[in-house]
Amino acid sequence: MRPNDNNSDEKKGMSPLAGERKTVRRRPWPADTVRDKPRYELSDTALFAQSVVSPLRYPGAKRQLFHALRTIISANVPPPRLLIEPFCGGATSALRLAGTGVVEHVILADADPLVAAFWHVAAFDTNWLVTAMKEEEVTIQRWDWWRLARPTTRRDRALKCLFLNRTTFSGILHGRAGPIGGRAQTSTYKIDCRYGIAGLERRIRAVGDLADTGRLLDVWNCDWRDSLCRARQFGGLTPDEIVVYLDPPYVEKAPELYEWSFESNQHEALATALADADGFQWLLSYDDSPVIRNLYADRAGYRLRTVEYRYTAAGSAVRKSKSELLVSNYPDVPNDLGSPKTGH
Repeated sequence: MRPNDNNSDEKKGMSPLAGERKTVRRRPWPADTVRDKPRYELSDTALFAQSVVSPLRYPGAKRQLFHALRTIISANVPPPRLLIEPFCGGATSALRLAGTGVVEHVILADADPLVAAFWHVAAFDTNWLVTAMKEEEVTIQRWDWWRLARPTTRRDRALKCLFLNRTTFSGILHGRAGPIGGRAQTSTYKIDCRYGIAGLERRIRAVGDLADTGRLLDVWNCDWRDSLCRARQFGGLTPDEIVVYLDPPYVEKAPELYEWSFESNQHEALATALADADGFQWLLSYDDSPVIRNLYADRAGYRLRTVEYRYTAAGSAVRKSKSELLVSNYPDVPNDLGSPKTGH
């Protein structure tokens, strides 16, 4: 078990990031921590230079957008201190932006209680999660057990999220997706092919390291509306010091991929909320579709950019092209956002 963190620096009135680095962090950081720069080095900086950082596999993962997001954020002065991601999902971009120093701090948020529990436990109960992950038997019987389980504790919700994400087709947590390799396990790829202990431990510990060093401040289990409300002037920051990165569920096929998918009225509600938003800057990424372009085109102060990349879909050797739409209220959004590498 992880040792207790009694937050003695906070009790003495010192900055919680001052003094010697603590070995673990068992709880979210106070809001005013966001005003302090992280003063500790990360243990595994090499991991954050890689495209695959997250312990979670996610449908439509947007890791190819990291370079575009970094370019936009870095082009604006002053750079933000805090990035908040209300639809965090696999959270690859947020983790890399914090791990490479593009932003000083991040807060992850998700309406799905399994996803939010995973990130909270990975961040603030890291040793327990690593041990529990290693002790799991990766079998069809265990997959069935977790599929039916209704965990009541945060730890068990986190473990259910991780297990099903790594053993289910395309990492889909909800819906009708079955185990990797099928129930008969006659496929070349078996149920445990994505459950590599060493790689998962490295990535989970990297999440814990972000929390221990004050880069990952908190994890919220709430919907995007609550996240936007909480983002306003968080920790006493000015609007220029906060950026909210939103990556909502797909317009197409969302009900097949996500428990918390959007209907058309929710896409419209989000567009309305962002039009009225104050207290922060925002970046939005979507699958490029006429529906979304109609919601955000021709609005004063908005910048729209398209990012193209090639990827290989699961179960196919054919590389496909995909367009992502980026929308922002940032005043300076470069036209050339670079060409991301091929994704998978």
